Amino acid sequence: MNHICTWIYLDSPEESSEYPQVGKKSHLAEFQKVYWKCVAVFFACSTRTNPNSRHLLFTNKRQEALPEVEGLDLKSYLSSLNVEVITLPLRWQTPEGYFGKWRNQFYIFDILQFIENQYVTQPGAALSDENYVILDSDCIVNRPLDGLFAEINRSGLLTLPMPYSDTHDINGVTREEMRRIYAELDGNDPGGNPVYYGGEIFAASLDTVRKINRIAPKVWETMMQRFREGKPRLNEEAHFLSYCYHKIGNFGSLEPYIKRIWTAPQYSNVAPDDARLPIWHLPSEKTGGIALIFEKLKTGNWSMDDLGGYLGVPGRTKYLDWKHRLRYTKLYKWLKR
Repeated sequence: MNHICTWIYLDSPEESSEYPQVGKKSHLAEFQKVYWKCVAVFFACSTRTNPNSRHLLFTNKRQEALPEVEGLDLKSYLSSLNVEVITLPLRWQTPEGYFGKWRNQFYIFDILQFIENQYVTQPGAALSDENYVILDSDCIVNRPLDGLFAEINRSGLLTLPMPYSDTHDINGVTREEMRRIYAELDGNDPGGNPVYYGGEIFAASLDTVRKINRIAPKVWETMMQRFREGKPRLNEEAHFLSYCYHKIGNFGSLEPYIKRIWTAPQYSNVAPDDARLPIWHLPSEKTGGIALIFEKLKTGNWSMDDLGGYLGVPGRTKYLDWKHRLRYTKLYKWLKR
């Protein structure tokens, strides 16, 4: 069975932290509404393009308590799409001061433990074809993922390498510093500066999930100790996953399937061929194109063929409102210089 998943964790005021793309504290209702819109659009697109996959939403919110967002009843809407809602608490919670951003991002490891545990009670079951793609909710699945899942069957694990230099600050850690941390974790030098892999997507078989679940707890304990001692550490979930991938080895690449696409007026890396990718990760579209598609969902008047125009891949033709349109004019860019 192929599984396509995303997640939303709703922070309490005590858990609140910074998420730069949204610009509000994560416990606020206005902040959380942005991500609920992403969740709705995520499943609207993925269930259309991959109707035979199992779709899962992981959240700390009970299904019966899913909110109504600007007139859209999410409980009824997700149910109509046959999305299963899995309620999980956050146990991988970093202590205050560990890192200033994204305190709930280690929720991925609660999800991976749930995935493994749901099969513990099924001895003898044929589980070799249980494959998972877990995506950030600001991703758009705009094509069938049959090829991606076939590659997971062959490789067991696919990763998305990010082309950062050795000295680039990747959320508080450089690849040179990652090498020293890896050496201390393993007791020997890895032989080069490790690759950093993007955390917006996890794509692996159940067997690989089990491997990561054996590696990650020791890393967590070591990083918590390094935090207490004031030492450099792996600050976010992609750092952790990069180390797990390093330990597992022998994996395939996600580059033919997904790209982190920046579409903001200040910075864009959109290329014409991006439109053909099955998955677009669009960090700067949470309050832009994704919010526009959400407005269309409420009326039912939307088409997968219009996605590129909403989201600027490869070119923007539709706008949320006049302020959104203004952001992409020459006047706006001139005023921001």
